[in-house]
Amino acid sequence: MPSRASVCAASLFIILGTLTAPVVGGVAAQPGPDLFENLDSLKSIPAPAPMLVRPRVFAAYGALIAASMLSILYLYRGRAFIVYWIGSWLLIAGSLTLLAQGYPDVRFGSVMLGLANLLGVWSAGLTLLGAEAYPDAPLRWNAPIRVAAITAVWFLAAPFVLPLTFVLTTGPAAAAILFGWSALRYLRLTGRTRHIGTFLIGAGMVLMTVSNAAAAGVVLNLEWGTQTFNRLLAFNIVINMFVALGMHVLVFEDMTDELRRTNRSLEAANEEVQRLAITDPLTGCHNRRFFDEIERREMQRHRRYGAPISVVFVDVNHFKRLNDTLGHDVGDEILRMLGTLLRKQVRESDFVIRWGGDEFLLLLTCGIAEAERKAEELKAAFERAREAAHLPVGIGLSVGVAAVPGEAGTLSDAIRIADILMYRNKLDERAHPGGS
Repeated sequence: MPSRASVCAASLFIILGTLTAPVVGGVAAQPGPDLFENLDSLKSIPAPAPMLVRPRVFAAYGALIAASMLSILYLYRGRAFIVYWIGSWLLIAGSLTLLAQGYPDVRFGSVMLGLANLLGVWSAGLTLLGAEAYPDAPLRWNAPIRVAAITAVWFLAAPFVLPLTFVLTTGPAAAAILFGWSALRYLRLTGRTRHIGTFLIGAGMVLMTVSNAAAAGVVLNLEWGTQTFNRLLAFNIVINMFVALGMHVLVFEDMTDELRRTNRSLEAANEEVQRLAITDPLTGCHNRRFFDEIERREMQRHRRYGAPISVVFVDVNHFKRLNDTLGHDVGDEILRMLGTLLRKQVRESDFVIRWGGDEFLLLLTCGIAEAERKAEELKAAFERAREAAHLPVGIGLSVGVAAVPGEAGTLSDAIRIADILMYRNKLDERAHPGGS
């Protein structure tokens, strides 16, 4: 199957071929190269021969080009607001094409002019729908089709029963209202998104509101003449160029916004993955992987700045017997309670690590005396939590505290000493009749 890029390229060549056919034909009809062979004998360079330009047809081709470029962008973006814009430009092209024609039959011409005004009003309505759909609202056709049917009845049937001037006035007037509404929506989007594209479109819609209101006044006062119509047409062509530019800029800004959101989501996901990789899922404390990552950094800080480090080894007494008698759910709940308690009792600069099973390791940035005092506070806090949870009396904490020597290269010796002291504390607790 052809790739998306090849399909877009083929579509672009077809569109450009269609739109440039009249230009190519005009060039082919120009004088041949004989004129340029005698340039040396000319006493002056003649001005190019004037040619007839039909501004409405010219503007219709411009609308088709805008619709074609937006169609290519839609292949990549796929947003509903782009579809509304494409339809708006196509309707403008159709309206201008009908207005560029002459109609020998007055009645038929009245209907065609009414149809041209109808397409212009529909185009303004689709521009408004584009603002409503930005950035990612789905296509909605039910309500627009009902409104379009009502307006079709007015513009196609009214010329048979009402004066043509009155019918033609309602077209620019209705378009002015819709463009004004669109301007308000796009300028509000500018305030919310800070996008240049929405500002260009909103400013263009303001000018289109003024232009269509003036066109309605011209229809009511025909004494202003065709020159006023032509000036308004030239004015509209320039405005539409800026509106088309704003639409293309907004599509790219929308793509950029989505890329930013995607990057932020990926960054958040990466941070979450990293957090999960170094966090024990049961207790919320850090795990052994985290310890392996920070040990070297903490020891460098300890040696370079002389920052004291103490290790506190914590173990739950009779945890295996508790699991066997009360069940693993109760054991898991005790571990969660202990993990929460330990994290609340230490500072942000300290670390709580689940070493394995019911064993926890605390790295405290303090001396041995303060660490021993903190260990006693932990045991007392756990005892209060045990009483509040109505757990058996024999459950408690055994702790061992060791300071990291200034010349130490790793934490392993301090951890080994703290482990030994924790085990001695466990034996001492068991030696007491009321203890564990």
